[in-house]
Amino acid sequence: MSVAKVSVLGIAGLSLVALLAAVKSCNGPVGPPTGSYKIDTVTFKPTNPQAAAGPAPGVWIDTNLEVSSLTGGTVKSELPYQLAFDYTDNEGSFQNIEFTSVMITYDDGTIEPATSKLKLPLRIAARLYETVNSVSGGRVVKGTVSILSSKIPGVITRDQPFTLEMEGHFTKPDGSKVPFAIKQHFDVEVEKSTKSAAEVLQDK
Repeated sequence: MSVAKVSVLGIAGLSLVALLAAVKSCNGPVGPPTGSYKIDTVTFKPTNPQAAAGPAPGVWIDTNLEVSSLTGGTVKSELPYQLAFDYTDNEGSFQNIEFTSVMITYDDGTIEPATSKLKLPLRIAARLYETVNSVSGGRVVKGTVSILSSKIPGVITRDQPFTLEMEGHFTKPDGSKVPFAIKQHFDVEVEKSTKSAAEVLQDK
């Protein structure tokens, strides 16, 4: 298994640069964003999230945030949305994660048809990263961590609350499986406003 290098803070803090990463294109040197932005975004927030009894991936909704430019314009979400998941395996216990069932049911009882078109089971292999962290005195500490993460695109086609149900398992190096089941409700927050670049960065 190949080893990629990433800082510990980098893994947890990628969302802090979401604004810059979402810019479609930029000519010339990249500086701090300026100007004002028209906001038209959707955020899905878990309702009463509960800790799983055993190992299970974390899930969230990627709404394909797009920013028109670094000098003002628009910040908007783009349907259809992606289901994102990740699991940090500090012990290197699992070779892969496999989803055998994915279902999204909106609050009006409608089942998302895109989930029935998924090619299941969906298996994602673990990726090994080298972590680099500095401690007091400037000493650098290196280690490794196994990450199981990916996104399932196009499975959410409405800006409406829904319940996500997922089943699957982790596979250990010896072939044994550790099952998990997820049932999580998501509420929707829609924002339509105008903000300065500084306010947008602060939000993200």
